[in-house]
Amino acid sequence: MKRKTQLMGWLAVVSLAVLMLVFTGCGGDSTSTPSVTAAPAKPTGITASGGDSQVAVSWSAVADATSYNIYYGATAGVTTTTGTKVASATSPQAVTGLTNGIPYYFVVTAVNAGGESIVSSEKSATPAAAPQLPAKPAGIAVSGGDSQVTVSWSAVTDATSYNIYYGTTADVSTASDTQIVGVTSSHVITGLTNGTAYYVVVTAVNAVGESVVSSEKSATPAATPQPPASPNGRNVSSTVAGQLSATWNAVTGAVSYNIYYLQANTVPAKAEVLASLPATSTTASTDITGLTSGATYYVLITAVNAAGESGTQTNAQAVTIL
Repeated sequence: MKRKTQLMGWLAVVSLAVLMLVFTGCGGDSTSTPSVTAAPAKPTGITASGGDSQVAVSWSAVADATSYNIYYGATAGVTTTTGTKVASATSPQAVTGLTNGIPYYFVVTAVNAGGESIVSSEKSATPAAAPQLPAKPAGIAVSGGDSQVTVSWSAVTDATSYNIYYGTTADVSTASDTQIVGVTSSHVITGLTNGTAYYVVVTAVNAVGESVVSSEKSATPAATPQPPASPNGRNVSSTVAGQLSATWNAVTGAVSYNIYYLQANTVPAKAEVLASLPATSTTASTDITGLTSGATYYVLITAVNAAGESGTQTNAQAVTIL
């Protein structure tokens, strides 16, 4: 009986030991080594696009990432050591304070409790100011011609072309008055009515749109002045000693007349007469004194206005001085 009791005691001890071993094998030991979290994979799908003094960087989400870092610089081959860091970035992320016109290079890393991933592939973008409407043209000048008006202006920065608007009343409207589009330099508006005033404005155009209108200028087309016709009805004579008298028909539009006269023994060429120093007159007659009595003079007459001098008669007229 005593032996049986001892055997049962030993069985209880063994059972307790087995239970303890089972418990320990099931994780009951508080000193066991915990599992380690791995760093996330590198981000993919990186894009970068420039804006005004900034670049927008975006990427695809990475499994197990809790945040992201951006590194950037003005030279290629950016690393986490050489690049400027933007921590806790979210896609898309605007990287601001950049210099327009300079290319920048970007990489992205993913972060979690296990650490930081290797860098993504590198992308670059160049910040640039947002396009703006061009300024309104300045230096507008208009001048009238025969059935036309010439329009000019100063070049506008960022303008790719210009529009002209014109009408016959002041305060020209871009909505209702005549439009000429796609002009690239000074322009002649033709087919206008002489004697009618025309009012003109100019706008500058680029890819963004059209500027406000310029200041308004006006001009009146007019026929181009022409030299007057050659005088006809010419008559030259000498009734006073040493004097030549000449008359002719008045010419419309003439403001004065030139009387060319040359002393010659034989008939001179017309060019020779015209090479002589002329007398002038504002009326259709004149007397030329101080000539040589008995000598023969040859005379041509022209009419003059602001546009120039008329032609001459076919032949010089001869007169012998008393």
